Amino acid sequence: MEKLRTYFHDNRARKEEIPMIVLFLLPLLAVYTYFFISPSVQAFYVSLNDWNGFTANMSYVGFKNFEELMGDPAFMESIRISLIFMFGGGAIIFGISFFLSAMLATHIRFKKTMRAIIFFPSVISCVAVALLWNFIYNTKWGLLNNFLKLVGLDQLIRTWSSTENLTGAMLAVLAWTYCGYFCVILLSALDRVPESYIEAAKVDGANEVTIFFKIKLPMIKNIIGTAITLWVIDSIKEFGVLYAWNGSGTPPDVAITNMAVKMYITAFGRRVTVFRMGYATAMGVVMFLFVLVLVPIVFALFNRDKYEY
Repeated sequence: MEKLRTYFHDNRARKEEIPMIVLFLLPLLAVYTYFFISPSVQAFYVSLNDWNGFTANMSYVGFKNFEELMGDPAFMESIRISLIFMFGGGAIIFGISFFLSAMLATHIRFKKTMRAIIFFPSVISCVAVALLWNFIYNTKWGLLNNFLKLVGLDQLIRTWSSTENLTGAMLAVLAWTYCGYFCVILLSALDRVPESYIEAAKVDGANEVTIFFKIKLPMIKNIIGTAITLWVIDSIKEFGVLYAWNGSGTPPDVAITNMAVKMYITAFGRRVTVFRMGYATAMGVVMFLFVLVLVPIVFALFNRDKYEY
């Protein structure tokens, strides 16, 4: 009876706090609605128009922009590149991130220093990343080809910046850039796993590998789902490194023109102006639909079983 009385008292207290919570949230909600929700809703309307972005009047064309997209080989190729970055890059990034986080989750020396070094690429400007890896991939005096020559692996030397090799080469760039970010997320989750569970497993004879896969990973499953969700969104809207890769004035290579880069070039052009804002906005809507479909799938896969600890 006492528990029931406490339950109703707590619920009544929470209900009394609701007006105050709403009052404090309203200003932030208004700002978020004005700067984020409203432009997003307007984008759906713009995508149904033929518009150059500079005139007050837009010419309504209905779904013709989307029909043109479905028959646009360049945009279909950009979808393919985006999916390669999403799945191929995701496999590399999370494979390395799991390895590094598992290593750093043990009682290894210089743990904080190693964590800072691993995270460092995530804070570098995208332009600096593009410039750095352009030097690394340079055919004549680049670090990668010269290293392969030094260790006697001449058969692996490639023109890494060529169209046939650039997509794969860019996966390495994205992995180098994002591994530290996701490693820190996973490591933060691993640090929350109770030490008592780990000690109990060691008493039963489990080694570090078994503990990681049988105890730690299942207990951070929801965090893994959140990390993968972030990567899905980041991979679709990845822009800075890809756009800066060839420098100013030169259109990005088709091998690294994903949906975000294609949308920007369609809207503003690169060397030659385009200004097809309505058509480009339709591309943005397609990107949003990709996120709208993929994110619930990830949540469904990784949030079915929840562990309380």
